[in-house]
Amino acid sequence: MPRIRKISVLIASLLVGLLTISAISVDRLKSHVTWLSDPAREGRHGGTAGAAAAADYLVDKFKELGFDVQKQEFGGNRRNVVAKGGTAERYILIGAHYDGQGNGMPSASDNAAGVAVMLELARDLKAKELPVSIVAVAFDDEEQGLNGSRYYSDHPLYPLDRAQAAIIFDTMGRTFMDLPTWTMFVLGTEYSSEIAGVVQKRSGAEMLVAGTDLIGPRSDFAPFALKHIPYLFFTHATHKDYHGPGDTADRVNYGKLAQDATVIEQIVEDIARLRAPPKFLDQPVYPASETAALRRELDLVQKERTDLPAAYRMMFEDFKSRLQKDDSREVRRVATSALLALATPRVSSFMLVFILGPYYEREDQREIAAAIYEEAIKFTPDASSRRELDEKIKTLRTR
Repeated sequence: MPRIRKISVLIASLLVGLLTISAISVDRLKSHVTWLSDPAREGRHGGTAGAAAAADYLVDKFKELGFDVQKQEFGGNRRNVVAKGGTAERYILIGAHYDGQGNGMPSASDNAAGVAVMLELARDLKAKELPVSIVAVAFDDEEQGLNGSRYYSDHPLYPLDRAQAAIIFDTMGRTFMDLPTWTMFVLGTEYSSEIAGVVQKRSGAEMLVAGTDLIGPRSDFAPFALKHIPYLFFTHATHKDYHGPGDTADRVNYGKLAQDATVIEQIVEDIARLRAPPKFLDQPVYPASETAALRRELDLVQKERTDLPAAYRMMFEDFKSRLQKDDSREVRRVATSALLALATPRVSSFMLVFILGPYYEREDQREIAAAIYEEAIKFTPDASSRRELDEKIKTLRTR
């Protein structure tokens, strides 16, 4: 009997431990996203009444959590919301943009879900008595050119040289390309060996770690990178409703969002408890697993997207082969551009015409280049541009 009791106590302790790993609430995440993406907010476009109402909502929520809150106005009826919890001079910044695409665009995944993660992490992290403070910044007007984060990084309310790291969330809660397989992308480890070690410790099968140069300065991490602040960028990436009317609150997977927020919380806590502040590397050290991860993603899309157009089938097969032999950044960047073009039809024409097509022309892969331009025509409304692409295709196929 004593042994049975000991085993029972052990099992009970393990269960309690599992249940208390995180207090991230699915219901609270859903409540934030639903409120922010409600039609009454009119898409939260920067400078509008809907965005101003969202800012007031965030002020109230941070005050409820016991944070010191300030609005940072930067013209045009735009403002960042800045909240600090804790008294330590050193801090970790967590941030997400709260503006959206405007009337008729709920902007739930992009980026009400990122804001919800920021709010719930702020709640949890403040209660952990970390050796650093938490500064949460909700950025306005990201969609028009990272305007809120650029303004904040140039006019920080708390000295940037006291920032342990900047942790940014954008476009969350839906699967990349609407694939059945869930992936959380983590970028920025290449600029801090200490942060890279933390992420490696917490990495799992559903996490893809890559360099931010593969996507470019597409979100609010970019201004902090320019200031040489160690950073991480978390995203679930684009989907069929990205920047469209279908990006609604009911399509966010709150259970998976809460799970990933739990992992992010553990990463932030680990960074907070590092013995020394992370250093920003002068030269990036890209993840050793990056090439293999890209090949896996290409293979995954091929298997799970049965409707792949010919151009993408040809490119993906070619890139999987190239990535085995060519370790250059160019091949990785162009392969990522192919993935992003497929994932985001609204911007695919630019990538197909100005990045992917020319790349295959330089490689003298004329058949692939011609197929790329044929795909681009589908997303090119201008008649003159379509004629130019037709001529290019004829030239490629008659050389």
